Amino acid sequence: MNLQPSWWNLHRDLFKRCGWSVFFVTIYLLGQQIYLPNVDIFSATQSLQGIPFLQALSLTTGSQMGLPMILSLGMQPYMTTLIVWQAITSLDLDSMRQMSQKRSGYIQRILAVILGSIQALSFVYFMGNSFLPEYVGPTNINITPIVAVIMLVAGSMFTMWLADENSQRGIGGTVTLIIPGLIAGLPTSLRKGLGNTPFSLTRPHLVIIAVVTIVFVVVAVYLNHAELRLPLQQPMIENRFTDSYLPIKLLISGGMPFMFSMSVFSFPTYLLNGHATITPLEQTLIRWFSFQHWEGIVTYGFIVVVLGFAFGYISLQPVTVSRQLKESGDYFFDIVPGKDTTKFITRHFLYLTLWSSIFLLLIGTTPLVIGLSVKGAANFSQYLGGLLILVTLLDTIIEQVRALWNKNRYRLF
Repeated sequence: MNLQPSWWNLHRDLFKRCGWSVFFVTIYLLGQQIYLPNVDIFSATQSLQGIPFLQALSLTTGSQMGLPMILSLGMQPYMTTLIVWQAITSLDLDSMRQMSQKRSGYIQRILAVILGSIQALSFVYFMGNSFLPEYVGPTNINITPIVAVIMLVAGSMFTMWLADENSQRGIGGTVTLIIPGLIAGLPTSLRKGLGNTPFSLTRPHLVIIAVVTIVFVVVAVYLNHAELRLPLQQPMIENRFTDSYLPIKLLISGGMPFMFSMSVFSFPTYLLNGHATITPLEQTLIRWFSFQHWEGIVTYGFIVVVLGFAFGYISLQPVTVSRQLKESGDYFFDIVPGKDTTKFITRHFLYLTLWSSIFLLLIGTTPLVIGLSVKGAANFSQYLGGLLILVTLLDTIIEQVRALWNKNRYRLF
């Protein structure tokens, strides 16, 4: 009698989760095709696509910031909330540690509504005079922008719900929803960049793109798996077969710096370009925030490094890790638990951040430097940044798929 489970039953959990993820992503993509009501679509699209930092956010977060859709904000309010919350928890405050999970989730939802409302108001402002007037009764108040803000906030909350449901039922966690938009945005980032210099997808260019992509993916996957293992003493656990250690990834910030670097870099230029006359000081600032000048490349590199450090520190949280090690009785050899352990972890974090910053700078600034003399080469900066984001996200999903695939592939006897 064959007691071996069938192939379907062996991997049922994996197939079930993949099915749920496909369902949630499909719902999300369909929602991105629904336009806001009472909006001049052509006028709104022209206004939104003329703002560089919105286009940068769209390409790196998989959203539809260039179109007046109900789900145009995409995952941005949710991701911003997570970043802000992780930054707060990295302070390791007593009030945060004593907070229940239910209360923590409640506060995060309120924070998401606030941040989503701010982003919705900004989005409506950038649409300009694209709204078709709609008045209530005899008043002269146009309620169309107000309705648009409410629908955008509701759309962001719906997206948050989809992300949470995918985290519980699907695969890849909350970030799975941004992957289709991110993949679709990569060709656009190559062809248009930030709209300065087009890069035609001719046959020779496609060969170059293929070679660069393959080499970059191989290197990125290798570096994404690289980690520093700090030997850890665990007196409360007896394990003779393996050594205990605290892993710190080389690319601990992942692709997060490139998710926001372009939008941060482009925002000052957008503000300055709105002036009727440009003063000498403003002209100097424009040079420092333009990819056509060395000063702008230096500024962008600085932004990437700062974001890499910030996201890396938030991800590692040395103070929290040090406290948890002390509470569990674990320690590093010849390092006193407490502040000395925090300094020890932070020192190694800074060392790895130095090397990861070099890699991030090579990705972000090398194409920009080449682009000063080679037309269209600068577009590879945004393309490689988006590719790094995609690699880090897919790598996490692949690890989860591998774990689910092998979960039941063992026999006790």
